[in-house]
Amino acid sequence: MSDEQRPDDRAEDPTSEGTDPSADPHHADDAEPTGSHLPATIARGMSPPPPPRRTGVFVDVDDLREHVGGLLRSILGGHEVDAFGNFTFTHENARVFVTVATSPIGPQIGVFSVTNVDIDLDPDLAGFLLTTNHRLGFGAFSYDPKNRAVWLRHTLLGTTIDLPELQSAVAAIATTAAGLDERIRDRFGGRTFQEAPDDVQQRMEPPSPDGGDGPANAGGYL
Repeated sequence: MSDEQRPDDRAEDPTSEGTDPSADPHHADDAEPTGSHLPATIARGMSPPPPPRRTGVFVDVDDLREHVGGLLRSILGGHEVDAFGNFTFTHENARVFVTVATSPIGPQIGVFSVTNVDIDLDPDLAGFLLTTNHRLGFGAFSYDPKNRAVWLRHTLLGTTIDLPELQSAVAAIATTAAGLDERIRDRFGGRTFQEAPDDVQQRMEPPSPDGGDGPANAGGYL
């Protein structure tokens, strides 16, 4: 994903955070330092900013991306942005990503964590992932054969996203990933995502929901 420049006319909107340069998700003061377990504002003893005000139903993906960035700053106090334009942060050594993208049924928000890499899918691992999925309230485990990686993913429809909905999904994915990545490594081999080299971590890109290798049910047809 590429992080596109937002239109200049948004700066005139008094409800937009775009009027404050420090509120931009790419601004260095808002970003979580690499390797840190706490967002920068929380680490400095500062309170997270209040959530942005809603502006109605989101149709434009760039408007939604700006809104999601503001919600994440309110939840976390800060975040990083990766090479694909995804929001990302660390929770107890688990790296969590939040994506915003278009899809045939409207803009979508993905919350995911790559928990393990360099791991082969065998019947024992498959059985563990499926039985774990049965108990999860948010998200589901999947296997990425291209990168030999285990993912934990949850998708939200972005048109009416609000703070409690995003916060619940982010918290659930972060805590589940942090609680199971080492268990998966110890039982089935490989290594956790945080143990992988930087080049391995940086090439992990989620499937696109607008086609290609994206979700098979992204079209929304019954």
